[in-house]
Amino acid sequence: MRRLIFLVLAAGLFAPAASAAPSVGEELPPGAMYRYVNEEQRVVITNTLPREAIFLGYEIIDGQGRVLSVVEKALPEEERLRRQQETSQRQRDEELRKLYPTANDAERALERKIASIRLNIDYAQNTMAQLNNKLAAEVSAAAQHEKAGRPIPENMQATIDQFTRQIREQNAQIAQFEADIEAARKEFEPIIKRLQALGYE
Repeated sequence: MRRLIFLVLAAGLFAPAASAAPSVGEELPPGAMYRYVNEEQRVVITNTLPREAIFLGYEIIDGQGRVLSVVEKALPEEERLRRQQETSQRQRDEELRKLYPTANDAERALERKIASIRLNIDYAQNTMAQLNNKLAAEVSAAAQHEKAGRPIPENMQATIDQFTRQIREQNAQIAQFEADIEAARKEFEPIIKRLQALGYE
């Protein structure tokens, strides 16, 4: 049987009643005490709450030794953060599996997204090919004017400038679509790896 130690601090005997309140701010019921097992495995009963008890866990008992409530030990900061991270990761995993039950589902979603982007690239490339043909025709016509010693008509030069600008815009779009494909791969890579790590192939 463990040795029972009653610690009644002098401050608790001679100071006003308010001084016996626990440092965490909760008030004890009349006649109640704190009880905990210290690091030497001895039972300690006191009317003030020491820091040691907070990290070991304690009970609040009445004058007859009956347990009124039990307070679990406070976790060290590293352990608290670890558990918090585990809980957050578990929640993220649950949300992830709602979107992609398995890694294969995520891979198929990535393939669909890339296929959709490639359709946009194909369309932009076809548009650019048509613009290049039109630009070549306008440039050829402008060259005929210059060869004949005639100035290039303003509307013809404006058309050449317009086709040149549109080709440049299509090139920029294609580059953006290619970047979107790379971004999609980077987005799905950790998702697929996480699902595989969880065993959801």
